[in-house]
Amino acid sequence: MKKKIVIVLLITILVLSLSACKSEEKKSDVLRVGMELKWPPFEMANTDGKAEGISVLIAEELGKYLGKEVEIVDLSFGSLIPALETEKIDIIIGSMGITEERKQKIEFSDPYMYFKLITAVNKDSGITNVEELFSKEGVRFVAPKSFSSLDLARNKANNPQILEFDDKATASLELANGNADAFIVDAVTAVSVARTYPDKIDVIYEPADVSPIGMGMRKDDAELKEKVNEFISKMDELGVNDKIREQYDDILQEKVGKGYEFYLNEK
Repeated sequence: MKKKIVIVLLITILVLSLSACKSEEKKSDVLRVGMELKWPPFEMANTDGKAEGISVLIAEELGKYLGKEVEIVDLSFGSLIPALETEKIDIIIGSMGITEERKQKIEFSDPYMYFKLITAVNKDSGITNVEELFSKEGVRFVAPKSFSSLDLARNKANNPQILEFDDKATASLELANGNADAFIVDAVTAVSVARTYPDKIDVIYEPADVSPIGMGMRKDDAELKEKVNEFISKMDELGVNDKIREQYDDILQEKVGKGYEFYLNEK
């Protein structure tokens, strides 16, 4: 009787061990990619709730390169790094700028895109380029509170006036009404503001600042970082950038007035 019990226990342990191995193997075959699906055309969900966008395409191509199935995990932007640290996701591919503060917590890949802060200007300001934006005395810069562009103005502009509001819509209206001269913001927003008030606002495409975009990983995941950097270095060779141009150039032209090429270099 005791011998039968021992045999049953051994079989049970063996089955559980095999199940655990299969579960671990399945997990290792999946790349869990964190992003917030609220930033078209980079990260978004279609009408059926399916993830799509430039970052999704890049994630899927990375999965092919690594031989892994890709699972998109939709998280608020602020929770992406904590989710990575607690191993709820394996990598962040969500238009995340590489900053010194973030580098204290996570590891970044080489840059694969560059996001530019450009300027929506009131036509009556007389500002036509970035040099004038920062050299002209007393320029009135507007933006929502806590926007990094306000720190940029404080640090680089000549005796600037800083006007802070609660949201982009209010900041845009102040610019259109002539109560501010310049709104430094992401390209999609700047062009949208100018198109909303075409008689009042122009866009300066020359970047006021450039943010390199990288993929975020855990600091102990050196092997993944190496493979990710290999993939990034081969995005042209693998045809990834061509796929992005084919699928999203028209959308970017519509939203920004520039194609995907605008995001591939620092200038």
